[in-house]
Amino acid sequence: MARVGIRDLAKEAGVSITTVSKALNGYSDVNPKTKKRIQEIAQRLNYMPDANARSLGGKAQKTLAFLVSGLVEKDESGFVFGLISGMYQASLEHDFDFIILTTNAAKQSELSYIQLCRQKNIDGVLVSGLNTNEPYYRELMNSEIPCVVVEGEYKSHNVCGLSIDNARASYDVVHYLIGLGHKRIAMMNGKKTAVVAQRRLKGYMQAMEEAGLETDEAWIENGEFEEDEAYKATFRLLENCKDMTAIFCASDLMAIGVIKALNSKNIRVPEDVSVIGFDDIPAAKYIHGGLTTIAQSPYEIGHTGGEVLYHMIREDKEYDHIYVDYKFVKRATETSPGN
Repeated sequence: MARVGIRDLAKEAGVSITTVSKALNGYSDVNPKTKKRIQEIAQRLNYMPDANARSLGGKAQKTLAFLVSGLVEKDESGFVFGLISGMYQASLEHDFDFIILTTNAAKQSELSYIQLCRQKNIDGVLVSGLNTNEPYYRELMNSEIPCVVVEGEYKSHNVCGLSIDNARASYDVVHYLIGLGHKRIAMMNGKKTAVVAQRRLKGYMQAMEEAGLETDEAWIENGEFEEDEAYKATFRLLENCKDMTAIFCASDLMAIGVIKALNSKNIRVPEDVSVIGFDDIPAAKYIHGGLTTIAQSPYEIGHTGGEVLYHMIREDKEYDHIYVDYKFVKRATETSPGN
């Protein structure tokens, strides 16, 4: 007979997995009648917490951590919140504890990655926002703690990367623009030390080179993944690539800055310059009649990360880089040149 899990209890009780987890762990914010009903169902179905998760010896509960570097005051893209939500759900489904930690380069010089994990009794980590020049980016390889790095690229038995195929998605965008007839295509990229920016640049370059189109370093600007920086960088693109007909932006936030800058110069989007973003943030569908972009699901990425960590911890599984799906969402900010 299959083992009864927390998902089965939630289905039988007609409530969420979160409610079941809270009821079984004594949280006070669950209705007493609901709590009693869940406990009775658990007893009737002979529910037992994961024997691996609640071992008789040593630490009783496994803990997953979401570790984010460089968290900004406003997560306008919603990416970090989506990762947290997805990972939290996976933690509930496997009866793991879940904590959120923040870091930056300064903190990392004071407390090593291994020290942090030991201090917090962490059994598995999902990491986001690490740049290649940060200490933890290298220290991950020397830890035996299972780790999944969003947008990271690692080859290690205990660390794996998790993302959409950023290079392929960027290639798809530029290839599509070329198919529309564009030849002078600029790029608004993010931080040079960010792996995701490096991968998206690779896709842009590959598509341009395969089509035999000219590229120039001056056609690639760094907008730091921020709207204001991209706004300022657009004027440099207008100076260096005067006859460009399209701009591929490595994030939707930067696309917003680019469109604002073009509008300030009375350059029409998409009639004069097509603009395509990346991420499909909640605001994308409202930008300039709808921003054409690459859509990815941070919730799915976070949930997948939690699932992978579960199998790494419980079954000692090893993974290569894991890719999740993306979609090319065509809206209103691109057209053939001259239209």
